[in-house]
Amino acid sequence: MDYSEIIYLISETTETDDIGNNVVKSVVSTKSYAKKQSVRTNEFYDAANAGYKPTCEFVIKKKNYNNEREITWNNIHYSVIRVVEPKNKFDIVLVCSEKIGVN
Repeated sequence: MDYSEIIYLISETTETDDIGNNVVKSVVSTKSYAKKQSVRTNEFYDAANAGYKPTCEFVIKKKNYNNEREITWNNIHYSVIRVVEPKNKFDIVLVCSEKIGVN
């Protein structure tokens, strides 16, 4: 597999303020190499039935993933809507949806 794309796995830590609101305390961006691929047809339709619109998938090494729910690739922000563990025990597939209006 050709892991030639660079993505950034984004994790946020939050804390509760004085009146009970969750406030983002810090944002950590971790560089990872990935293989970008198209969303499979059955994945697309299954997600659409659940109200999601997957736009792409990224294959990364499992050891690099720590349950991040957002990624950035080519200055585009994506939400991770599903994580798939293929038969290969070293990889993980992140099914992503582009976040519109986020810089």
